[in-house]
Amino acid sequence: MLGILNDVKIVEIGGGLSGSFCGKLLADQGADLLKIEKPGRGDQARYEPPFIGEDLSGAQSSLFLAFNTNKKGITLSLDTPSGRELFLRIIQDVDVIIESFPVGFLDSLGVGFAEINRINPRAILTSITYYGQTGPWKDYKGSELTTEAVGGFLHAVTGSEDKPPMGTALEQMEGITGGRNGAIATMAALFAQKQTGNGRHVDLSTVEATVSVPSGLIHPFTLTGKSPLRGGSDGNVMDGMHLPTKDGEVTLTTAGTGGRPMETWAEFLGEPELTNPKFSSRRGRLEHWKELHDLVAPKLAQWSNLDLMSATMEKGLVIGLVLSPEQVVNSPHLEARECFVEIHHPDVGNLKYAGPGFLVDGVNPMMGSQPAPRLGQHNDKIYCDQLGLSGQELGQLYASGVI
Repeated sequence: MLGILNDVKIVEIGGGLSGSFCGKLLADQGADLLKIEKPGRGDQARYEPPFIGEDLSGAQSSLFLAFNTNKKGITLSLDTPSGRELFLRIIQDVDVIIESFPVGFLDSLGVGFAEINRINPRAILTSITYYGQTGPWKDYKGSELTTEAVGGFLHAVTGSEDKPPMGTALEQMEGITGGRNGAIATMAALFAQKQTGNGRHVDLSTVEATVSVPSGLIHPFTLTGKSPLRGGSDGNVMDGMHLPTKDGEVTLTTAGTGGRPMETWAEFLGEPELTNPKFSSRRGRLEHWKELHDLVAPKLAQWSNLDLMSATMEKGLVIGLVLSPEQVVNSPHLEARECFVEIHHPDVGNLKYAGPGFLVDGVNPMMGSQPAPRLGQHNDKIYCDQLGLSGQELGQLYASGVI
């Protein structure tokens, strides 16, 4: 691996998806990250479908595999005095601890930020919760859907104006946005740590991470007083509606048309009726959207996705092509940029992973990555090789349920 963060040591605890993704983003850039899971069961994400492998005893959750690359893994119970003692020994020389427990949980065990700071003053504690460490809602529980709802996302973004809000899939806010914001905040704290030698307590709320996304959601209201409504693509054939092609869907736009949207698209699609004056304005296109749809849709249905993309881009047009996962993985452009890397997992074979979305000196930073760890995979390495425990002591910890 490229190893931009090779000199950074991180411990991750708690099991939340946002914490896992925050840790993955840093581990994928070379950070030495140790993930601590509950003995016996481990991270809840291990039990989320879809699974890879037919043998249930060796099946792997694709969600866990996706969120936990390049991590070492051990088991440890913080509910026991011995477990807490071992935890404090483990974090004595780390740079960052990422946790996603409920507010106050670590403090209740005597291993909160005050104790962490006492034994390791330079350690950064990144705490990721739904509502943050303070405020009247700090103890409320949440989920991906409640994060989207309370953060305003459902009100204005997904679904149609005349229908109830519609949530999105794939952990976009709680897992991805919260985790990404957590990684950014942690990196900022690491810069400060380099300068001052002091640790910080980063308090990240996944709801506030949702609110902070400048997607035409909260900002229009705070800046103009106008509240956006969902359904912006309803009836908007030329700027938002998804229209079928031979093998997918596409969203047309009026961008790239040099101020002549209908003339440009009429020429490209070979449909002169698009230049009818009633389609010349946005208002007219919305008013007569069904007629416009009946002119445009049959033309697009003659194209395959990738051919349409090539032809429109040659004309300088801008379209939103809806590629299937198979088309994305087989994209010649992404292949040329080595976007995907293969990682071998001992239980399920070679797996293809997308990189972080950027290259460093022309190289995908995930080249040479390691798969997500098996449960307790690195117990011997950490407890015996690093902490110096004997095999007998390790066996006693297993027997007592500490690890």
